[in-house]
Amino acid sequence: MVSIALASPTPGALAAEGLSGKKTGSASDRPWAEGVSKADRDKAIKLFQEGTGLLKDAFFTKAVARYREALGHWDHPAIHFNLSKALMNLDDPAAAYTHLKAAMRFGGPPLDEEQIKQVKHYTDLLYKEELAEVMIETKEPGAVVTMDGVELFVGPGHWSGVVRPDKTKTIIATKKGFQTAQLAPLLLKGQVNPVEITMTPLDMATRYEREFSNAIPWTVIGGGILLLGGGALMTWQSNESFKTYDEAVATCNGEFPHEVTDDNVLVTQTGVAGTCIAEPSVTSMKDDGELFQTLSVVGYAAGGAVLTTGLILLYINREKPVEYEDSSVTVLPVAGPGRLGVSASLRF
Repeated sequence: MVSIALASPTPGALAAEGLSGKKTGSASDRPWAEGVSKADRDKAIKLFQEGTGLLKDAFFTKAVARYREALGHWDHPAIHFNLSKALMNLDDPAAAYTHLKAAMRFGGPPLDEEQIKQVKHYTDLLYKEELAEVMIETKEPGAVVTMDGVELFVGPGHWSGVVRPDKTKTIIATKKGFQTAQLAPLLLKGQVNPVEITMTPLDMATRYEREFSNAIPWTVIGGGILLLGGGALMTWQSNESFKTYDEAVATCNGEFPHEVTDDNVLVTQTGVAGTCIAEPSVTSMKDDGELFQTLSVVGYAAGGAVLTTGLILLYINREKPVEYEDSSVTVLPVAGPGRLGVSASLRF
């Protein structure tokens, strides 16, 4: 923080034409007074004097408010001069520097020699020790450029100003149909830091990629469908085996009727289980049916699990947008108190 000795605030400015109300020459000799009504001059003088009293008593925040209000009535160099003093004491060097420059926009007058000397001294000191000059430019029409959320301009265009480099500045450019450009450049004190913003259309900025080959989930899904189909085939084979078994049993017992007693009445009954059931040719049909039935259950279970896995893999492998970045290496000089070198960044 640049400290400043607060002597009696700007007695020369109060005596200068404009804030004293005295006319000391033609209008062309007083460009800071051109187009300003007497009512606005009177209001500005009153607010200026109030602000000066507050500045002398070290009420810097209130003094800033008075001076800003005074500038609303009269954009006078002396008001900028005193306002810069209050801002330096509030540790706002960037704003103080801006008002110091505004105090000199007429080359010095109506400030006195001592004030002009102070302005030059503090302007140079703030620039070298506290501030970095930033020059932002974009050639993209319609691009809205902001810094730390404050809109600077709409492209094509440029902006220049001073900022505190000890606090990271985020520069953002936005435009419909284009990828948002966001920069946080390394800013060096006491020198110009150019920032050129280029914007990339979304159709070039974004591509869609999958995690792995899409053939993998579809192959798994195909395997699940085949297993389910195999389970259905085993179900059909099982039904056919049981049907053949039942028909063989009926035929066998029809050829060998048995006498059975029903309520002590001897009758002849065919088509029921007989001794032929034990023959291997008949029992194998039942065994085949049970085997196919088991295989069908296994096929359904395995097929369902594999099909579900394939569907999950298909979802995971859906296309996702990936921001496009040019493969490039950027090398920037790095210089400052006690350091000298370069900074390199690789984009791929």
